[in-house]
Amino acid sequence: MIYKKYISYSLLVISGIFLLCTVFAADISLVNGLVMGKVHWFHLAMVFLVICCLTATVLTKPAKPFTFSVADGAILVLTVIVAFTYDWQLNPEPEKILFAGQLVVLWFLLRFIFTEWPQSKIFFLAAIAGTGLIEAVSGMRQLHGFEGSNHSLFRLTGDFYNPGPYSGYLAMVLPVCLWMILQFNGYKKGEWRQAEIYLHYLGWISLLAIIVVLPAGMSRAAWIAAVVSCGWVYWVQRIGWEKTKRFIKGHRILTTVSSFVILILVAGALVGIYVLKKESADGRLLLWKITAQAITKQPWTGTGLGGFPAAYAETQAEYFSSGKASETEMLVAGCPEYGFNEFLQIGLEQGVFGLLVFVLLLSYSLFRGVKNRQIGAAGGILALMVFSLASYPLQLPEFWVVLVVLMGVICTSVASDTPPTPSREGRKILSVAITGILMLCCGWIFWQQKGYYQGYKKWNTMKMLYNNKAYEAACDGYEELVPLLGHKPELLFEAAQCLSKAERYADANVLLERAMQLSGDPMIHYMAAKNEQAQGNFPEAERLLLHAIDMLPERIYPYYLLTKLYAEPTFFQEDKFIKATDAVLTKEPKVESTAIREMRTEVKSMLNNIRQNRN
Repeated sequence: MIYKKYISYSLLVISGIFLLCTVFAADISLVNGLVMGKVHWFHLAMVFLVICCLTATVLTKPAKPFTFSVADGAILVLTVIVAFTYDWQLNPEPEKILFAGQLVVLWFLLRFIFTEWPQSKIFFLAAIAGTGLIEAVSGMRQLHGFEGSNHSLFRLTGDFYNPGPYSGYLAMVLPVCLWMILQFNGYKKGEWRQAEIYLHYLGWISLLAIIVVLPAGMSRAAWIAAVVSCGWVYWVQRIGWEKTKRFIKGHRILTTVSSFVILILVAGALVGIYVLKKESADGRLLLWKITAQAITKQPWTGTGLGGFPAAYAETQAEYFSSGKASETEMLVAGCPEYGFNEFLQIGLEQGVFGLLVFVLLLSYSLFRGVKNRQIGAAGGILALMVFSLASYPLQLPEFWVVLVVLMGVICTSVASDTPPTPSREGRKILSVAITGILMLCCGWIFWQQKGYYQGYKKWNTMKMLYNNKAYEAACDGYEELVPLLGHKPELLFEAAQCLSKAERYADANVLLERAMQLSGDPMIHYMAAKNEQAQGNFPEAERLLLHAIDMLPERIYPYYLLTKLYAEPTFFQEDKFIKATDAVLTKEPKVESTAIREMRTEVKSMLNNIRQNRN
């Protein structure tokens, strides 16, 4: 029996490590391989994990029965909300729906594993700390030129696309490492055969490596998340509320003065962080303001998963066209894919009730983390919550995987006094049945998503042709991909571009109309307007360009397109033409470029020609 026990734990540990290695997965043969490689790795890791879990269940007798918890109910309620609010007719994010379903399977699988084999919790936490150490070492190598980054503008990205989410991941791992140091501090003088001493030093090594590389990421949200979560972990683990109350009662004056000084320091730090990247901060403030306005338009039903970009763009267009926006807001405006505040984005997509359930689930996890003395896991969740206030971690698969693992560790506790249960053989049959059901669900989801892998590989090939301007050669391939990947606005845009070059303007605009429902990118409107102009539908082209200008009033390109539209002999309107040319010639671009100079030169030439013809 002891060998079966060791085999079971080995299978669970190996498959758990395989799961948490999602953060390292990348596949350059896929479009957006840094993200999609992780998604496909996660689905594969889930199959491996559920097979290992079923094998371990067959080999060993169950330790404790699985009991349904409050967190399980909240997960199911949140799943129902996502399914209920999702726009199944438009189907904007079928892959995220499958990913979400796999996360639900992972949640109940981890709950089952941590109930049956409670000792496996520490191995999962150690694996999380290990991923943080590897990422930190990778970042150091990138900073010193020993390893290439994943972005041409940044030296430090780790296994991410840019330093933002990379820093956020390190900030989420940091409190787990600190907890391991504090929790196993008493074992540092013990024998080397004790596993706890290795956990203690793993925590130290990981923490020091992360602290060294984290400042270089220049992510203000990650810095705040790291400080808040680590401070909270140390306070709960070493001080606690009782000691704090006694200190406050015994040192009231010192407490008052210290609180005032800390408040001033925090305010100064926040001002410094704001000034550090003022334009970026102003952009975030506008982004949150528009998102909040979008939530008020449909607070209960939400837009559904994947509905943020289009809803945000429409709300921003309404705001700018109302004349209430300031010059600063118009200058820093963009049409982002994410809300840079996960709570606001969830509120927009899943409605206020969905946001409430999600916040209650995280809050309950923190409460259970303190009660079950899983302070490190709770600290990781707290870091993620703080980071989520100004970034987009939950749009990336690796953050969800770690979040579910941390919540599973926290919310699974085995009571010493358990109610009467069936016999061990009966429990074993029940355990095998539960694992079998989870395996069927996991296998079905894996089967549903497996076709996307080949789709992304083919898209990558088509994209190479597209980037080399071999539009006609890529046209047929793109059309074949539309039924499978028609939820990707980038693919629809590229396919429409190929169709436009083949002078199939009507077919191109069919794809662009769908892309407008999925994305807020004004480039989609620009291309659709050019296609309408090519077909002689000048009023529709004008409408599309004016709407794009409402979304981003300070962009010069749509005014340039308007000048060309108004210069059409059958649609010539002198007053509108003059107004559009004035915008092209006088508006200040964010970045001066050759394209801007060429547009202005062409517009000046058009203006001179019209004046000469008039004379």
